[in-house]
Amino acid sequence: MSLENQLAMNRQTWQALQQHGVTEQSKLRLDFFYIASSEQQANALASFLRDETDYDVGVSSSGGGLLKKKTWAVNGSTQETAISLDILDDWVRWMFAAGEANGGCEFDGWGAAVA
Repeated sequence: MSLENQLAMNRQTWQALQQHGVTEQSKLRLDFFYIASSEQQANALASFLRDETDYDVGVSSSGGGLLKKKTWAVNGSTQETAISLDILDDWVRWMFAAGEANGGCEFDGWGAAVA
């Protein structure tokens, strides 16, 4: 998904969060998702994110059989933080660029659980 599409999704998600009572004073953990073409790419991004942030980061794979290629993912969560639409846009830009520059991984989006 392109950066422009990710930023457009931020508007929809922020609106949905607000409808569930989230304000700019609320603190949430943001869950994030990347798609990687190989284990090496996934590990490169995971290492970068662990070095540059305090995020919980993991690497996983799925598929891979006789006719299926194994797919790799980098997933994780931020620490609790206050968010706003501007903060989300800045964060998505940074996460998008981090994936491209560190392993060529595709930022596949984010989510948050609201209690």
